[in-house]
Amino acid sequence: MRRVLLLMIATIMILAGCGASKLDFIVEKAPVYEEEVASEFVLKVTDSAEEVTGLSIEATLEMAKMDHGVIEVFFNDSGDGTYTGNVELPMGGEWIADIRAEKDGKMIEDVLTFDVKER
Repeated sequence: MRRVLLLMIATIMILAGCGASKLDFIVEKAPVYEEEVASEFVLKVTDSAEEVTGLSIEATLEMAKMDHGVIEVFFNDSGDGTYTGNVELPMGGEWIADIRAEKDGKMIEDVLTFDVKER
């Protein structure tokens, strides 16, 4: 009986640890294309509608339907749940961001699709 109780408690603790919430990444401000000019790229990060700060975020950008290679973007924490980076893109259109964020030593990944307008 005691073993069964200990096994149940261990199982509950393991399941509780697996239920960690997922961060939500939203493109708050997409970069714009202007030849040879870097543009601001702003992400909003939430966890159950709460703003998340203190992350280390980088992203690899690639165009959805054309091959322009990959472009790295490093984001700075603005302190209010938004993260800002600057990026110079080769053209407007549909882009894909492979997001990698580190929180408390854990890596969180997400993929976002967004449109880049031309100035």
